Amino acid sequence: MEESAQRHIDEIQSVVGVAACALVSSEGRILGKRFPEGDLTSSLCAAMCATVLASAEAACGSVNMERPFLVTVTSADATILIVSVGEAALITAVIDKSADLPTVQRQLLDIAVRIGEEEA
Repeated sequence: MEESAQRHIDEIQSVVGVAACALVSSEGRILGKRFPEGDLTSSLCAAMCATVLASAEAACGSVNMERPFLVTVTSADATILIVSVGEAALITAVIDKSADLPTVQRQLLDIAVRIGEEEA
């Protein structure tokens, strides 16, 4: 996955509304990213997003729900989407508040499915 990570990042970044993004292993290691230049917090953000997805998986398991494929964190100025790419990776994307969130979610879910199929 690491060799194709930059191609995947380019595709994710091309989605209208994506301000920053990373492709992250389920352990929180960055496989590829596009964050503002000089942003030292991108690694921390990636690790925390992996933790958020793992916590959501645990919560779902505790109430007999299937594993989540999307977690949304919304604030007044932006949204973070965490999209599962199978069990091995995830997409984390910071979405501008002006974006059409349902459209961005659909596009990122489609990308995640393609990445998962490629890497399987």
